[in-house]
Amino acid sequence: MTDSSLTRRGFLGTLAAGAAASLVGCGGSSSGSAGSGGPTTIVVWDRAGAHAKARQEFFRTWNAQQGKSLGIEVKYEPQATDKYEEIVRLGFQTKRAPDLFHSPSAQLGAFVAAGWVQPLPDLVGKAVLDKAAPYHQKNSELVWGGVPYAVPTTAFTNRMLINVELFEKAGLDPDAPPATFSEVRQAAAAITKIGKGEAFGMLIPIKATGFRQWSVDIPLMAGDAALAQFGLFNAAAQTYESAKYAPVIELYRAMIVDKTAYPGAATLTGDVAINAFGKGEAGMYLTSSAIVSSLADLGSTVKAVAAPLPVPDGQQLARSPMNAGYPYAISSTSQNPEQAAKVFEVMVGDGVQEALAAKAAPPLNGAVWESAAIKDNALLQQFRPGELDRQWPKTPGGLLQVEGESVDQTVEKLLLDPSAALGPALAAMQQRMQAAYDAAVKNGEVDPQEFQA
Repeated sequence: MTDSSLTRRGFLGTLAAGAAASLVGCGGSSSGSAGSGGPTTIVVWDRAGAHAKARQEFFRTWNAQQGKSLGIEVKYEPQATDKYEEIVRLGFQTKRAPDLFHSPSAQLGAFVAAGWVQPLPDLVGKAVLDKAAPYHQKNSELVWGGVPYAVPTTAFTNRMLINVELFEKAGLDPDAPPATFSEVRQAAAAITKIGKGEAFGMLIPIKATGFRQWSVDIPLMAGDAALAQFGLFNAAAQTYESAKYAPVIELYRAMIVDKTAYPGAATLTGDVAINAFGKGEAGMYLTSSAIVSSLADLGSTVKAVAAPLPVPDGQQLARSPMNAGYPYAISSTSQNPEQAAKVFEVMVGDGVQEALAAKAAPPLNGAVWESAAIKDNALLQQFRPGELDRQWPKTPGGLLQVEGESVDQTVEKLLLDPSAALGPALAAMQQRMQAAYDAAVKNGEVDPQEFQA
C-alpha cells in the first residue's frame, strides 16, 4: 500500500486539491465494464510520436486476437507531445482520466501524492515486477515510499551523436570524439568553418521539450556521479550544488555567440533539431537513443556514430546517466483495475518491446536487443546499455514550492544573455532550491530518504 507520508505533500498545493475533487465518484474513462455483455474497454494514454505509432499498430492486432479472447478492447489514444503532462493532469481533474497511461518519470512523484496512480504490487504479477527490479531501486523515480508505481519499457541511454562525414571533412577523427567541453567547442568551430553556412558544429535546441533535463543536466551528471537533476541536487550531502551549472552554460553560450551552434538556438525545438541532424546540417548533438527511430522515420541517410558524453574540463566520464523510459502506470480511478492490469502486463511485456524494436526503438530486454529486428542496426546498438549506463536518480526539484524563477527559467535566461553574470544568478538559484528543500523536509512534506541510494 501507499506510504502515508506521500499523501500529505504540501508541494502539490492546488494540484492536490484539484485531484481530490476529481477522485470523488470518478470512474475513469472505461466505456465498457466486466459483465456488461460486451468487451471491457481499457483506455490507454500515451505521448504521441514514432513509438506511439508502433504501439497503436500492436494493439490493433492484439484487440482482434488476444484481446477478443480476454473480453478486453484497448482504446489507445496518443496525446500531444508538448502538452502531455498538462493533458494528464487535466484528465484527472475533470474526471476523464484513462485506465492506463504513460507516466513521465519526473512527474510520477506528484501523481502518486495526488492519489492518481495505483501501487503496482496490488494488481500486477510478481514476475512482471521482478523483471523490472533493476529499475526499481530505492531512489528510482518509479518508486515512492518503497513501492513501485510504474514499469519502464525502453532504454533511453544518452550519447553524443556525431555526423561522420562532417567530422572527416573538418579533419576530425570520429573514432576519437571530443571528450571535454573545450574539445567540443574546438570541434564545433572546425565543423562550422568547413560547413560554409550550410552545416554547423552543434545543435542546442533550447525550446526542445526537456532541454534542461537532457542537454544541460546530463553532461554535468556524467562527470560528477554525486549529482541529480533539476538544480543539481547532491542526495548524500542533502544540498543543492547549482553553481556547477556554470561549465555547460559557458560552453553553450560560447557556441551561440561564436555562431558555431546551429542557427536559432533560442527558438530551436526538438523536432527541428532532429530534422537538421537528419539532413546533415549539424556535426554534433547530445541526445538519447530515441533519436534512432526518429531518424529512421525521416528516412535520413546521414552516417552517424554515437560517442560517449563529453564532460567539463578536468573531469572524466564517471557514468552515462540513462532513463529507463516510457514507464506506464495504472490509474487509481479505473472502473476495471483487474482488466487494466492485464493490459498493463502486455504494455510492458516483450511483445510490445519487439514491436518497438522493429521501429528502431531501444528496448529494455536483453533478448530483444539480440532479436533480428535490431541486431544489425549498428547505430541503435551503439546506444545499447553498457557498464557506464546508470539509471538516473530521482530528485526533489520538481516537488518543491520554490520562490522566484524556476531552474529552467534561470538556465534559459543565462544562455540567452551572454552578458549576465553566472556566479550571482547560480548562487541565487542554489539558495532558492535549498531553502525550498529544507522547508519541505522540516514540514514533513518531503522525506530525505526517498532520494538516498
